[in-house]
Amino acid sequence: MVRAMRRMRAGFTLVELMIVVVILGILAAVAIPAFTRYVKRSKTSEAAGNIAKVYQGELTYYQGALERGFSSFVNANTLTPGNNPGSAKFAANVALWNSSSQWTAIGFSLDSAHYYAYACPASTAVTADGVAFTSYAIGDLDGDDTNSTYERQGSISGGEVQGANIGITSELE
Repeated sequence: MVRAMRRMRAGFTLVELMIVVVILGILAAVAIPAFTRYVKRSKTSEAAGNIAKVYQGELTYYQGALERGFSSFVNANTLTPGNNPGSAKFAANVALWNSSSQWTAIGFSLDSAHYYAYACPASTAVTADGVAFTSYAIGDLDGDDTNSTYERQGSISGGEVQGANIGITSELE
């Protein structure tokens, strides 16, 4: 009876504890990379959504330009904001976007913190009709100086706007 009571109070054996440690190690080895990928993927959704907004803004601007007697796209050829924050977000700065006549012309601004910088240079030598644009979103999601880049092109062909699918380079770096 004394022997049975000692056995009940003895606790876990070293083998049992090592098995638990091994199981936790395997779970961590699988879960941590999956979680990191999940976080990066959630950051990339911003770029795809904003590229679509810039693209739609360019199309609206082009239609309005045709009504005013000229055909062109907005030429926002410098990255806004211009610096690279690494894995940190760009701070929300509505005044920066609203102070740019190019971005206000297409009705694009960001009023919350964001991971990507945006540009939308127009070109005059891409199509027979002479006007085209490419919208870009460039960001460094993990601060390793490798950029994740989203781009979408639009051009005029036979009087019709032709758009390409979003091209993604190094989506999760």
